[in-house]
Amino acid sequence: MVSASVFRDHTQIVLPKKEVGDNRDYLERKFRITITEEKDAVRLIGSPCEIPKVRTWLISHGFTI
Repeated sequence: MVSASVFRDHTQIVLPKKEVGDNRDYLERKFRITITEEKDAVRLIGSPCEIPKVRTWLISHGFTI
């Protein structure tokens, strides 16, 4: 049986809050994702089709994932 962590890895990205900074609004407009804030982190949640696009954009803009 597949563990839940495998599904989480394909539907969300967790980054430090300070790393996302001013890009939050842009990410929400460009991609079909929900962004939630936690204590020191930001969780980008989307479909298994959308998260790879977000990951590619983040990497191409110098984010460390």
